[in-house]
Amino acid sequence: MKMSRLFKRVLIIMMILFGIVATTTSLLSGWNLYRSLTDEFKSKGTAIARSIADFSVEILLNRDASTIQAIIDQFLNIKGVSYVFVLDAQRHVISHTFVPGIPEEVLHLREDFPTSEIQEAIETKELHIKGRGDVIDISSPILAGVAGRVHVGMDKQLIRAHILSVVVRQQGLIFVIFLISIVLAYILVSRISQPLERLAEHAKQLASYDFSAQRDMPSDHLQSLVLSVRDEVGELAESFGYMEQELRKSIKNLTETTAAKERIESELKIARAIQMSMVPKIFPPFPDRPEFDLYAIIEPAKEVGGDFYDFFFIDDDHLYFVIGDVSDKGVPASLFMAVTRTLIRSQTSKEMFPDEVLRRVNRELCGDNDANMFVTVFCGVLHTRTGKVWYSNGGHNSPYLLSARGEVEALERTGGMVLGVMDDIPYQTKQVTLSTGDGLFLYTDGITEALDRHGNLFSDERLQAVLRRTKAVTSIETIHGVVDEVERFAANAPQADDITALALMYCHEA
Repeated sequence: MKMSRLFKRVLIIMMILFGIVATTTSLLSGWNLYRSLTDEFKSKGTAIARSIADFSVEILLNRDASTIQAIIDQFLNIKGVSYVFVLDAQRHVISHTFVPGIPEEVLHLREDFPTSEIQEAIETKELHIKGRGDVIDISSPILAGVAGRVHVGMDKQLIRAHILSVVVRQQGLIFVIFLISIVLAYILVSRISQPLERLAEHAKQLASYDFSAQRDMPSDHLQSLVLSVRDEVGELAESFGYMEQELRKSIKNLTETTAAKERIESELKIARAIQMSMVPKIFPPFPDRPEFDLYAIIEPAKEVGGDFYDFFFIDDDHLYFVIGDVSDKGVPASLFMAVTRTLIRSQTSKEMFPDEVLRRVNRELCGDNDANMFVTVFCGVLHTRTGKVWYSNGGHNSPYLLSARGEVEALERTGGMVLGVMDDIPYQTKQVTLSTGDGLFLYTDGITEALDRHGNLFSDERLQAVLRRTKAVTSIETIHGVVDEVERFAANAPQADDITALALMYCHEA
């Protein structure tokens, strides 16, 4: 049978489409696979570097190079690891896995890290080493760089080889699909008469149709085909007409719904990023201040929430710390939280006690609060040289005083109301003195009111029991001990409220 014009056109279209699909799929899959494998190799290299760094501190300080060599030799058995070497504090290579010697490209890495500075970050570089090819060099500081650094090289040749293998298999599958499609298209076209060719012409034009236009009936071309053909092709043409009308409605609804959903999701993501950027997230926040140990965490129940914490110095000896909980959830609560945090920062000064800070912030919040929202706030200031803490509470959960002896008791209440409800509310400041090893645990009701699958509350009693049982000596141990216990209690039940906590341990090391 002579090849029809329809089949020629279909064949050309199929070749173009399959070419575009094959090229686009290969590029996208290759790029995504490259990024995924690169991230995986970086993650694996980071884990190895950190592992060696953690195990090498005492060994390196004792100058036991043979033990370090035995440790790093084991990691060459891991797929993708090209080399491992360890530098001491003077940037001397004390152990390595290169045979016979260390390449010049690797030796140059020593110049990137000064010996006199504290280094905490993981560093990643891409190198080309003669005889080894391209590698990803990942270095981790040992004891914040004081004891040296660990370098791990991950072989990028494995990534390229894997990508090439996947792309080849993918292209083979696409080619097989292409051949099968050509055969099926030839069989179908050879059995169908001219009416189907007219229908196909109409179908190819659908891509250029404006489906947003108001139209109740199928096009004239399709309508004439329905009336002139009384067999299955005519029924198919009628189905095309119905499909066109339904597609027009669906596209309109889908366009409106998708646009609204994408706009909301985008705005929520931006709001969450802005909110999270407002609270301090780098710990330890003041590594040069050994007088205290501070750590905090916040886990919103929704994309954005109303909980917040903050801490900052107003001079060399006074550290302000605050925690709060807005009455609502979502975007309104996050906005109210941002305003409250900004007001607290703007109102604090060396001469002002926490009660005056809360009084002024409350007055500002009440001045223009048409939404009738309110916020609970606990505000305190630590004198780092004496351990004295002055604090005031605006309707917030009373923090717990953690003694060095393992005792847990709630701070004495100050009797203040929530902020944002009534103007000119008085607040009081009270004082407590922390001894070495004592600490404070601040939290929001998202912890004590966390629910399990049966609707039971975590409760203040459980929180006190966890704090007594934990007996943590650092702030991060205290926080994670409580949060982990809350998660075990909830047992995958939906999070009902934001979870926020702040722990402050007094170390008395001026």
